Amino acid sequence: MKKSALVTGGAGQDGCYLVDKLLADDYSVHVQSRHAGAKPTREGVHWHIGDPTDYHFMERLVSSVRPDEIFNLAAISRPAASWNEPLETAMLNAVMPQQLCDLMRKLCPNSRLFQASSSEIFGEMSQDSSQNEETPFKPMSPYAIAKAYAHRIIGAYRSQYDLHLSAGILFNHESPKRPLSFVSQKIAHAAAAVSLGLSQTTDLDERGRPILQDGKVMLGDLSVRRDFGYAGDYIEAMLLIVRSDRPDDYVIGSGEQHSIAEFCETAFRVVGRDWQNHVISDPGLIRKTDNRYTRADPSKIHTQLGWRATTSFEDLVGMMVRSRIEAITLATAD
Repeated sequence: MKKSALVTGGAGQDGCYLVDKLLADDYSVHVQSRHAGAKPTREGVHWHIGDPTDYHFMERLVSSVRPDEIFNLAAISRPAASWNEPLETAMLNAVMPQQLCDLMRKLCPNSRLFQASSSEIFGEMSQDSSQNEETPFKPMSPYAIAKAYAHRIIGAYRSQYDLHLSAGILFNHESPKRPLSFVSQKIAHAAAAVSLGLSQTTDLDERGRPILQDGKVMLGDLSVRRDFGYAGDYIEAMLLIVRSDRPDDYVIGSGEQHSIAEFCETAFRVVGRDWQNHVISDPGLIRKTDNRYTRADPSKIHTQLGWRATTSFEDLVGMMVRSRIEAITLATAD
């Protein structure tokens, strides 16, 4: 009999890669999404459209599916956006994971859960530090605070009820499937557009302005350093965690750190351009509260589960730029 998996928030970047992997592993895959328009036609995938913060909707869903594995990816996914939607962020990023734990306790106590936690829970760190499972939490945004609560409640339910509940503390993970609202994809998009001879694109940034205008892309603080990895690699980590004999929490990251300026330099180098001719740091896009430096220490997951990131920073940026070239070419050909 096929194993079944439920993926909440499965229409996003991580969900796309995860669903593909689960289908390849011959799972019966159930995907929750809040928006019917996000539902692509995929053989073998059962879509469930509804609000994950609606307890009765989730109760019916978990009760009907009784999944072997649950991957909770549903979230307000951008820290900056959480300031505009603090209540929704609290409900979706914090309360909903707790409700999911309670539903598992009542309906399917033998199921296994992976909770997508976030490096944002660590808050501001020094440039030379790295973060592991024992690093204290200092969340600085509604997003990070809600994620920290969810992370702690997962551990509490695991201890109290002996459930197989695990959390992966995910550092920045990018891919060609990243929405254009994320800085990594904005950079890749701008480099791709410039390489195609465009000085302006119709795609808009978070302020409603063209991402590329007059041949330039507007970004925030270029000195911010992040641990960037490839989302496809991180899906493998999620699967190892949820299928391990003992539930636990793990940091998932590359262990490397690169600045936004380095991301720009690498992206524009892919298309043979000088990034400094096309990138402007706009003070209006600099966050007042931000984690300026993140770098994972993934030694625990490597030692215990044998996982490590395999896609290099350069290969990640290159695949994103080339994908945007293809996407823009197709869009302008229509």
